[in-house]
Amino acid sequence: MNADTTFMIGATHAICQDYSLASNLSHASYLVLSDGCSTSPDTDIGARLLVRATAQAKLIQAEEDISALHQSASSQALQWAQCIGLQPQSVDATLLTLYCDGEDLVVGASGDGVIILQSHSGSRDVYSISFPSGFPLYPSYAHQPERLEAWRSNKRSYKELEHFRGDSTFDLVETATSSELTEVFRVKANDYEYAMLLSDGLHSFYKTEESKTSRQLNSIPMDQVIDEIMSFKGGMGTFVARRAKKFARSCAAKGWQHADDLALGAIYLGARAASPATVNLNSNY
Repeated sequence: MNADTTFMIGATHAICQDYSLASNLSHASYLVLSDGCSTSPDTDIGARLLVRATAQAKLIQAEEDISALHQSASSQALQWAQCIGLQPQSVDATLLTLYCDGEDLVVGASGDGVIILQSHSGSRDVYSISFPSGFPLYPSYAHQPERLEAWRSNKRSYKELEHFRGDSTFDLVETATSSELTEVFRVKANDYEYAMLLSDGLHSFYKTEESKTSRQLNSIPMDQVIDEIMSFKGGMGTFVARRAKKFARSCAAKGWQHADDLALGAIYLGARAASPATVNLNSNY
């Protein structure tokens, strides 16, 4: 078992507002990932504070109350931000966590992002979380009642949970909605070879097509991006960072760009043959 992560600046950003961290302990591995809001001030710093606060909270037990952990980490990040003179809006950032002790795989998602579970046969379950209003529910809102109430007062204040499944192309399996602050699910680690987290920058890939009379930006389908980015040759060492470098070169050759920042991390769970589990999206995943 091995965890690794990296992050990449988007083509339209002057500074990367995504941040991620991986840790391999003696008995477990985990990932923490955050995507700062591009319209709020200093969220590049806030995302880092949120990730570091989560790591400091010692995400080391499968039985951990993940929702409480996310709220505790966001509270700590807000305190740190205040100490260095930043506005509370600097912690307007998502928080995704992935923990594995070799038996249980536990995912927590506050805000938008993508979770991918790849079985030993190569089949992938992709869980995409998005907000139709364009305004994610950030974990820091739990400590800012007025902002939380303002968010909930919007008629479109809910998240969409989409579950896709496939190999190189995906079919939509299920769609659900939720207004929970944090989505949490647990599966058995033996059922999968890789588990991966990505920020919503995954959905921002495009290619510019030009003719003599026009210039058009065409979106790259999610399945094509995932197939490229998850072409791991193994799971040892800095396997995600290595793949990200090759992926960046491949994107340049194809003329692909991503407008938004992209944070990504994965845990290699090992080559154990088993049947993939099914995750229910109807209630807290």
